Amino acid sequence: MKDDVTNDLGQGGNGQRGSVIAVLDRYPVLVLGLLLVGAFTSSCAVPLAGLYVVEGLGQSPWKLSMVAIVQVCVTLITNRAFGRAIDRGVPVKILLVTSIVCFGTGMLILGVFQIYWVYLGIVSILLGIGSGALSVMYSFGRLFAEQTNRDVVKFNGFLRMQTSLGWMVGPAASLSFYGVFGFAATYYGIAALSLIWFAACLLIVPNAFKTHHPNSLKVGEKIPFNFGLLQACIPVFFIGAANVVFVSAMPLYFSTEIGLIASSAGFALSVKCLVEVVAIYFCASLIRRVGERKGMLIASVLAAVFFGLIYHASSLEDVLLLAVLDGIYYGIFAGISMTFVQNFAPDQPGVATSYYVSTLFVGGLIGNLLTGVVASIFDFQTTVVLACGFALIGGVVLMGMGDARPDERIRDAS
Repeated sequence: MKDDVTNDLGQGGNGQRGSVIAVLDRYPVLVLGLLLVGAFTSSCAVPLAGLYVVEGLGQSPWKLSMVAIVQVCVTLITNRAFGRAIDRGVPVKILLVTSIVCFGTGMLILGVFQIYWVYLGIVSILLGIGSGALSVMYSFGRLFAEQTNRDVVKFNGFLRMQTSLGWMVGPAASLSFYGVFGFAATYYGIAALSLIWFAACLLIVPNAFKTHHPNSLKVGEKIPFNFGLLQACIPVFFIGAANVVFVSAMPLYFSTEIGLIASSAGFALSVKCLVEVVAIYFCASLIRRVGERKGMLIASVLAAVFFGLIYHASSLEDVLLLAVLDGIYYGIFAGISMTFVQNFAPDQPGVATSYYVSTLFVGGLIGNLLTGVVASIFDFQTTVVLACGFALIGGVVLMGMGDARPDERIRDAS
């Protein structure tokens, strides 16, 4: 099929597209590198949000929630629109460039205007559209893997690895830069990184690259209801939210309630991220042995075990040792979850991937909100119980649902 795809890409004046695909086929690291640059750039902005609103603009913490809600709502709308556009044959490059330009513009505005209402009314919308880049890149990677006869499951794992690697470095780098140069310079720096991301997109993504599925959506056609796809998103929501609840509470839980040094959360997160990347790498082998749903169930069980053990942790040694288990369960989840969801709509990768990414965003938003509420009413240790409950609910849903039908699962492109 690879020859057929290459021939198709070279027809109708799209010779350049065919040649670019040939280069990407030979050097797939370029596709992964584009996602790595994007993950690094976008992750640099995330840890600054709270500091910027509270310390930089002198606003109340609740106003940060307003920004987060607007941004997540815009992201959900954007993912939905972009996912449908991909499945209707809109070139991926147009959508990705739109997101990158919006993100870079938002960073530039934050550097110039130190005004909360500008952040809420303009920048949060721009960043919401910019967040659509992640869903587009995952869809691009999935379509590229199919069109070049690659193992889709393994390539999805590599895509998730780039996201994890970018997040391992980006937040720490931006916070370090902010500590020396302040908010304005840091946002200008992130805007400069977005220019590099933009240039890489122009060079790497073929101008007319689009879906090759014969059953892609036609313009004006409604998306048929897919119960299996929605059901597959439920365990993704709960397991993803469990991780967010714990990560949000972890710094204060470790320092104020266990009595560890302030840097213990950073050490634990570093260990987790390192193990997570390794776990993602081996996920393809796990899937071949047990399948995606059972692999997700393993992640759910390990997550519940981790939260149960961390609840009783009392020393830095306990925390660092359990961070290994944290990385294993989340690495399995990260390496399998996207393929698990995509299996329920293999001919509509744009829609399926947008559902997946939107589920993670909603889980993150609700997880953050619940962390604050539960910690305010009870304590931060109780948030660990909440995270454990979320993981168990995800496991129960996985046990109660079936696998994607054989004709629905990701098929070999040959």
